[in-house]
Amino acid sequence: METIQLLPYSDILDQWKRSKMDIDSAKFLTLNQVEAFENIVCDDEGWKYLLSVFNNGRDVDAWLALDWPEGFDELLLCVPLCKLVEFECSKCTIGRRQDNNSCAHDYSLFGYIAELLNNNDRLGLKDHIISIKKILLFEHYRWDVTLKKLDES
Repeated sequence: METIQLLPYSDILDQWKRSKMDIDSAKFLTLNQVEAFENIVCDDEGWKYLLSVFNNGRDVDAWLALDWPEGFDELLLCVPLCKLVEFECSKCTIGRRQDNNSCAHDYSLFGYIAELLNNNDRLGLKDHIISIKKILLFEHYRWDVTLKKLDES
């Protein structure tokens, strides 16, 4: 079985453009990115590498994080969802379920990844990845930005 690779921005964007560009494609491609990221987090060498590149560009400004594999921007994981709604978070399946907050918000479903990486919290990140998968797969979950946890509606 082939391991899914985390794709840099241009590659995930190409995959999105070759897809049906619908909600199912957006969720599927996002889930692929999340699972590839999970593989990196769970692998000891991958984890070390991720931590070593995490601040590349970010040390100047959080918005300047370098693209994978030279750096890591957590929003790389949800590019297909963002493209589906043309970055209008209130129209996004995730945005709506985190009180219309952007995934760029520090404590949003995807933004929280950076907080966990910044604190070198590998176990917390592994648990959080499970939350991301749940909300991608099941519509009854919501993300509480204040409590930084899943909520079942």
